[in-house]
Amino acid sequence: MKIMIFSNSEWDDTNAAGNTLSNFFNKKNWAEDDFYNIYIRGGKPNNNVCKNYYQLLLSDMIKNHFRKEKIGNFFIYDPKEDKEQAVNNERKIIDFIHNHSLNFTYLLADHIYRKRKWMNKKFKKYINDVNPDIFYAHVNNFSILAPIIEYVKNNTKAKIVVLLTDDLYNDIDNKSILRRKKMKNDFKNIINMSDKIYAISDELRKEYSIIFNKKIDILRKGCVFEYPVKKHVNEIIKFVYAGNLYYGRDDLLSKVAHAIEKSNSKNKRKALLEIYTGATITEELNKKLNIKDCSIIMGKKNYDEIKKIMNDADYNLQVESFEQKQIDYVKYSFSTKIIDCLQSGSAAIAIGPNNISSIKYMKQIPGVFVIDDVNKIDEKIQELINNNQIIKNSEMIRRYALVHHDVNKNQKKLKNDFLKIIKE
Repeated sequence: MKIMIFSNSEWDDTNAAGNTLSNFFNKKNWAEDDFYNIYIRGGKPNNNVCKNYYQLLLSDMIKNHFRKEKIGNFFIYDPKEDKEQAVNNERKIIDFIHNHSLNFTYLLADHIYRKRKWMNKKFKKYINDVNPDIFYAHVNNFSILAPIIEYVKNNTKAKIVVLLTDDLYNDIDNKSILRRKKMKNDFKNIINMSDKIYAISDELRKEYSIIFNKKIDILRKGCVFEYPVKKHVNEIIKFVYAGNLYYGRDDLLSKVAHAIEKSNSKNKRKALLEIYTGATITEELNKKLNIKDCSIIMGKKNYDEIKKIMNDADYNLQVESFEQKQIDYVKYSFSTKIIDCLQSGSAAIAIGPNNISSIKYMKQIPGVFVIDDVNKIDEKIQELINNNQIIKNSEMIRRYALVHHDVNKNQKKLKNDFLKIIKE
């Protein structure tokens, strides 16, 4: 099969979206298949699956408004290429826009994408030369994804497969009034053109099956069991969080850090929270999350390092904000951190409100500790620091993960689905 994938960001195993793609399409079960990736960020890829890329940059679309044939860049992946500077510079811009809610920037981007100047001879040649069997995308950035899918649908034999990862359709109502109507139309067009639709959580599947009157199946990351269940407890109990700091997660991690600080001040058994993130660390975040001998920001690590770090942890954290605005945004999401926690071989803690999909799911897993009351974080963290059943809890989690989240079963099912829809 020839599988063309659209991704918002670069296919990089160190970010959540890229890591999810590699989890679905690892070469072990897809060795005979060819992968192609269209993406719209400035970074370079970092994965062992795909080598063939077409990059569309908003900055190029703006600069080359009257020279549209200069838009778009085809390249073959070179793993030795230095990409760090490009990623870091863009990360700062994305963080600034995200943190300051610059709606005019999103409105401008939507307008440029919908004008389709980027759909030039180079782009069309790339699509037509590949002529994919499957076009796969996570549903986001509707204003550019919708016209890409439309072109692929009308000019190739490809079947369209999409994954719903967040409650983005309902969230459109929270966007600028100038954007809502066109965003909803784009989203509906994506769904209507799709031959196969997946959702990342059962709640999202049920909600969108009703909204769009479509059959939707579940698709989640699978666990890769590289490390055995941890057999020792660290002298200083190690809590690890590895992920982004958006959606109020920084505030919740701050509460965990201060809970550890209180426990350390009065108990013999000590603990430490390590935070691994690629987020830009502002002075505010530095002050909030670096507490001497209690919590420390460790920066960004590659995914192989993160897996080893999580295996060495006593507890791995999955956190979701208790703020209503953040609850509304992530209520149907299924955090990729869940899979990272389940495969680690260590114990896991989920902190967040019990009315969102991720926390609901973690509650049903034997061995996982769930804190669903923000006012009990201090009390529960102290209990967990002094817990004598950490190894037993880790073993229970591994047994569940082996049955429900094996990555090979996941990939084989996905591949069979692809082969089936190609024949339809």
